[in-house]
Amino acid sequence: MKKKNRKKILPALLTVLIVLSVAAIVYVVQFAEKEIPAGRKMITAGREQTRPGAAAEKAGAQAPSGPAVSDAREGKKPEAAGAKDVAGEKTKGKTVVAKIIPPGMVQKQIAIIIDDIGHDMKLVHDLLSINEEITFAILPFVAHSRQAAETLHKAGRETLLHLPMEPLSYPKEKPGDGALFTDMSPEELIEQLNKNLDCVPYISGVNNHMGSRFMADEDKLTVIFRQLKKRNLFFIDSRTTGKSKADVASGKVRLKIASRRIFLDNERDYAKIYQILMNAAEGDASRTPMIIIGHPYPETIRVLRDASGVLRQKGVEIVPVSKLLGPAVS
Repeated sequence: MKKKNRKKILPALLTVLIVLSVAAIVYVVQFAEKEIPAGRKMITAGREQTRPGAAAEKAGAQAPSGPAVSDAREGKKPEAAGAKDVAGEKTKGKTVVAKIIPPGMVQKQIAIIIDDIGHDMKLVHDLLSINEEITFAILPFVAHSRQAAETLHKAGRETLLHLPMEPLSYPKEKPGDGALFTDMSPEELIEQLNKNLDCVPYISGVNNHMGSRFMADEDKLTVIFRQLKKRNLFFIDSRTTGKSKADVASGKVRLKIASRRIFLDNERDYAKIYQILMNAAEGDASRTPMIIIGHPYPETIRVLRDASGVLRQKGVEIVPVSKLLGPAVS
């Protein structure tokens, strides 16, 4: 009897187990049918985002410009988590697919010029200890003009002549030895300029020290620019006056020039200098070169040292100022 009962019970148990398994399978299938389409849609959307215009490419057509392309052309940064998009460009009938740029890759170049170099060699060495391509503007006829020029040349850094010019506040404020004044004749201007250039060797260009009066005198400025053109030098307008005639004068002699965008340290306050630099790094560099001018103050040197790594993480590269200028004007 016991054996017969076991024989009856085992098939019943198997039947129950089979029914439960079938029910479980049916439930899973029904649940998957509800969930999988959304998941597939998400995956498809992801593919469409990484391959814009894929269908158009298959049909041999150009992909339409989307919002990311428009933002890039306007100098705006598309927002993304941990990466930035580079808009596709059309080149010779082909569509260049958008690329993902890793954090830290160069997205923008800025130039930082440190003026008033030549008074103190310790400050030169402090600045050289920062692993960035800072540009140095050296004053003529100060204690270490030539020594600074030699040291920076050996270090492979770009240097400018920081050319003293007459300010509106003269004689209350004196621009220093080697200054150019508006009452000088063309011959006197050329003679003094040549002395200044000889005092600071290895330069690739010139920028003005003070000069709010001189920079507004188109005729005098043209005399100076003509000589710089002959020496294959460029000029950076420090913009010490809103009445500068640098653009007009440079156009007459076809001298390559650019202008300062930001003064970094009008106030010698670490927090303010740091914030100004960060704001400049985020600013639009597509319209005109992002040229920043500072001074060899301890606060400025600290900011440059502390901000160096942060700027690189933001994709901002500090380059010699000449790298931001256009091609030479013939």
